[in-house]
Amino acid sequence: MEALDLCPVGHPDRPSSLNNLATQLSSCFEHRGNEEDLDRAIALQREALALHPVGHTDRSSSLTNLANQLSSCFEHQGNDEDLDQAIALHREALALHPVGHTDRSSSLNSLATQLSFRFEHRGNEEDLDQAIALQMEALALRLVGHTDRSSSLNNLAIGLSSHFEHRGNGEDLDQAIALHREALALRPVGHTDRSSSLSNLATQLSSRFEHRGNVKDLDQAVALHREALALRPVGHTGRSKSLNNLAIQLSSRFEHRGNNEDLDQAIALHREALALRPVGHPDRSSSLNSLATQLSSC
Repeated sequence: MEALDLCPVGHPDRPSSLNNLATQLSSCFEHRGNEEDLDRAIALQREALALHPVGHTDRSSSLTNLANQLSSCFEHQGNDEDLDQAIALHREALALHPVGHTDRSSSLNSLATQLSFRFEHRGNEEDLDQAIALQMEALALRLVGHTDRSSSLNNLAIGLSSHFEHRGNGEDLDQAIALHREALALRPVGHTDRSSSLSNLATQLSSRFEHRGNVKDLDQAVALHREALALRPVGHTGRSKSLNNLAIQLSSRFEHRGNNEDLDQAIALHREALALRPVGHPDRSSSLNSLATQLSSC
């Protein structure tokens, strides 16, 4: 704030000071949850953008920064206008990153992410189609060896999976699985995102099993969920979810093969997941229901 005070209106460094303060307030919001910090960050980013008019070299970064703040505001307050504005800002930023620009792939990805959010909330399939097209272009710009290739593979796979769920084209599901496999290969043992890649691939294989009945897909899903669980030891924030995912797949395999060991393991996993979801936890009721269902199968 002191730095901003030293850069009054008209000072050449005022936009950067506005951006820096907005970034700090945004960080404070993420750690403390005070929405006033987020509102102030957005106001500061709007002022910074106004100081970066059309033709300014830093306009694209200001557009992206403001769009990111509005997206965060939408996630916490649910105002559709914030999401629509974020999308419009990302579109303008992308237009400033034409083919050949070093930041084009990140702009493509950012816009695709927001369109996916809007599809999830409004169900307009045009948003999903656009998001997939943008992710495809972003992936094409992130060749083998690119540091962000695995995230692009993952994002495109998620979009194709949603496409399959809404339109039922099996090719979309097959392609999503192939992309998740490639993403997993780029996240070897020790990679921070390996557990999420394991879970994502397992989920799609499980979906294909449900639609085609190939038990090999189910066996692979179980094995992948086991590995993901091993990467989420006691104390990990994602452990209860991994316990639940593995339990569901083991239960499904029990229903198809009748192996009581699968049922026993599923029950044990559901019990552990329930213990990690005490009274007041948003997923406690689903854990109680899942455990009760498995116990009734005994």
